[in-house]
Amino acid sequence: MNKFKPILLSSAIALILSGCGESTSSTSGSDFDTGVTTPVEPITFDQKKLLTDLVDNVFTPTFEQFNEKAKAQQHAISSYCELEKAFDPTMGDASALEKLTQAKKAADNSWKDAMVAWQHAEMMIVGPLSANDKELRNQIYSWPNVSTCNVDQDVVYHQRGEINGFPYDIANRSVKRRGLDALEYLLFNETLAHSCTIATAGEVLATWNITEDQARKVARCDYANTVALDLIASSNTLLSAWKGEAGYGNKLKQAGEPGSEITDATKAVNEISNALFYLSEELKDYKLATPLGLFDNNCGREICPENVESKFAKHSIENILANLSAFEEIFRGNKANAQAGIGFDDFLDNQNGQDTRVLMLQGIADAKVATANIGENLQDSLTDSPEKVTDAHGKVKAVTDQLKTDFINKLALELPKTSAGDND
Repeated sequence: MNKFKPILLSSAIALILSGCGESTSSTSGSDFDTGVTTPVEPITFDQKKLLTDLVDNVFTPTFEQFNEKAKAQQHAISSYCELEKAFDPTMGDASALEKLTQAKKAADNSWKDAMVAWQHAEMMIVGPLSANDKELRNQIYSWPNVSTCNVDQDVVYHQRGEINGFPYDIANRSVKRRGLDALEYLLFNETLAHSCTIATAGEVLATWNITEDQARKVARCDYANTVALDLIASSNTLLSAWKGEAGYGNKLKQAGEPGSEITDATKAVNEISNALFYLSEELKDYKLATPLGLFDNNCGREICPENVESKFAKHSIENILANLSAFEEIFRGNKANAQAGIGFDDFLDNQNGQDTRVLMLQGIADAKVATANIGENLQDSLTDSPEKVTDAHGKVKAVTDQLKTDFINKLALELPKTSAGDND
């Protein structure tokens, strides 16, 4: 058989349907790069309603919640830092120590709350969060591009108030030195010595390791407060770019309308479906497969607790559960316990994909259970019960397998460029 005939036929169908403004088939999923494209029926589903419900019911509330958590986080860190500055460890004041301990715990918990809120947003990297190679996203959270050495250096630069004769301004610093990942290190790392090698420490850290402990705690705390303020600024930037008449959320809702910069609703829907692939690459591959040793890691290709996402706060499991919850919210079209909205589940039903909907919802539920069953923290479980981590990875993979194949094919969407042809 001439292998070019199916392609020519499907191309002809595509041209006919595109003239009517309808979506056609997808060159992705199980048929990707095989030379065979399966025609599908024209899309009759109200994609604009899907976009409206996702923006109003899921994305906007998520970004607003993170903004609230970022503000609460900064308040808690500021309160803790005031007590840290006033604390004298030589006085033996038990009451002052208790207040300081409680304030530190409140600061830690505020970070955890902000991180959970942000891990929901990690599943929503579209528009302003994806622009300029994810510049704004990375300012808020740059994992896995993290450098604790850089954070140590900026603690001292910040304390000095200048760098090479110029006033210190965190807004001009690299993403490796700021964001939620920098805050995790500053709040949860119990080792006061810097993390740089002799070769990378530089002059700025020359005397750090011999500086009095309390002075180092105060310097780190001061910098943590500045990082927390910077997170509020970044969150405000996100809301400003997302909300309002000119915001990106409204642009998604108006996709395909006259004058819209997003030429049709299918492109907008595809942008959101692309964001769902965070579940495959970042969650499945980086957060689970890499520390399991399924990919190269810091230990070669063996189980490696060093490669977990949240090694200082030991918050990896909570992060993964938040990612899975956000995926489900987008899939269903509403936040948990909120009024039902139009989601991708309804889109699948409309496109005779009820079987895929059932499999994916059950898969999400199974992945949540398996993740929660890992144990108290991912680091210990990788060593003590790796089979539980392997099970969670397998359950997530079952969802991403559906995402890459039946989900994409049923909805006539395109795979993200980074996932095209990926059979893992």
